[in-house]
Amino acid sequence: MINAEDLVGRRLLKVTTSWHHYQETEPSLLHMWLHMDGLGPVRFHTPGDGLSLEIDQPHGPYDMDEYGHTTVEDDLPDFPMTRFVGQRILAAREIRYQHENYDFAIGITLQFETGAIRVLNLADEIVLAHDQHLGPVEEHLREAIPPASQHAWP
Repeated sequence: MINAEDLVGRRLLKVTTSWHHYQETEPSLLHMWLHMDGLGPVRFHTPGDGLSLEIDQPHGPYDMDEYGHTTVEDDLPDFPMTRFVGQRILAAREIRYQHENYDFAIGITLQFETGAIRVLNLADEIVLAHDQHLGPVEEHLREAIPPASQHAWP
């Protein structure tokens, strides 16, 4: 496992995604790998409530019998993270879900040279949010203050 802070200052080289395809439904994002200079591929996964980051090679496509199949793609042009390929991550902020007695890490905001994107675990699914409101859950999301060693937000 690595921390989001380990990504700061590194350049995004490539984005790999794996997708679950099942019958007539839209494919759902299973995993996302950010290939980072000096680190290799960092896999984003949703084990439980949080977001897990670890150095791990992408898997290949596979069949899931009656449960569908998975595909693996590199640098999909319409995938929100792909627009940041070639850029450095300037800062990373933890996002926490806070409501009544609940308070847990739910994702991160990554600040790139040309914009920011949130990577969240919502209901055990990876959700990428940029320039969009996430509905009722939004009022419970809080960004942590980054350490002083990280770059200031623009």
